[in-house]
Amino acid sequence: MFLMLVSMLMSMLTACAAGPNPKDFDVVVREGESIQAAIEQAPEMPEKPFTIFIGKGLYEQKVIIDRPNIVLVGEDREHTRIVYAETAKTRRITEYHGKPVGNGVIVLQEGADDCVISGLTVYNNYGTTVENTTTHQMSIYGRATRTIVVNCNVWADGNDALSLWARGGNGMYYHADLDLRCPGVDFLCPRGWCYATRCRFYGDSRAMIWHDGRGDKSKRLVITDSYFDAKTPTLLGRYHHDAQFFLLNCHLTANVLDSNIHYAYSDKVLDPCPWGLRTYYHQCTREGGHSGWLNDNLHEAENAPTPKQLQDARWTYNYQWDPEQRLRELWKWVGYKK
Repeated sequence: MFLMLVSMLMSMLTACAAGPNPKDFDVVVREGESIQAAIEQAPEMPEKPFTIFIGKGLYEQKVIIDRPNIVLVGEDREHTRIVYAETAKTRRITEYHGKPVGNGVIVLQEGADDCVISGLTVYNNYGTTVENTTTHQMSIYGRATRTIVVNCNVWADGNDALSLWARGGNGMYYHADLDLRCPGVDFLCPRGWCYATRCRFYGDSRAMIWHDGRGDKSKRLVITDSYFDAKTPTLLGRYHHDAQFFLLNCHLTANVLDSNIHYAYSDKVLDPCPWGLRTYYHQCTREGGHSGWLNDNLHEAENAPTPKQLQDARWTYNYQWDPEQRLRELWKWVGYKK
């Protein structure tokens, strides 16, 4: 029995090191082929995950996921690149199967729940190829819930690179091992419940993280074991509406300003945010020190959560979802070296 367990473990480690095997997937897409056509091969309501393997190459196309349970996996996050230039005002595809489509390189339509994206570089390059602007240029935009994005480079030349906005702000999202780069503002900006771990953020003068937690005091953005850097002095984050931020074991370079996350405007109030400032930190550091706002203060949050609770992704979603268990179930397809 022991030897059998060792053999199984070694097989899993070998598979992880080698990356996903195209033969295990429902559909394989190669450079020059359509990712959208692969999605169209999935049932409209898949009862089990429909897995799509995307080989190394450059895919200059917009991808619309309009059904649940799609698992989109690139062969190599550095060399499987989906690149598309678009803003809200320059969308060439505004409707798909009779439903409006948002701005983004990858768009998850309402109802495209339980989808997983892994192993890709997703880049909206409008600001460097079409017009020198940082107006909204989503890389991944979603109206679905229980969305998992892991092991990806998510880059944009403008605002709101990774925007998961389920209807009513009632979405749950999970991110791990992402590289997020954006010269715009709010490039991780979830509405609802979001957990992100082992991510790298690289900004340029404008606030990097944002959260909308209206409607339920338990909505929160939790970021653990992550690294924040910037090209120029840059704000960590801001909010326009009631929001709640938890940062655990995060490191900020000196280019992240010595300033707490704060309300977006100093000259006007668009939303009074009745729940007030809710920013909580534990074991976070900043090069050059800080003026006190980064001190440990989890005890000030409602119900005083412990660091151990924050490290359990399920706590973020009030134990209503276990994204890491879903990833374990899908590791045959999404497995990667962390």
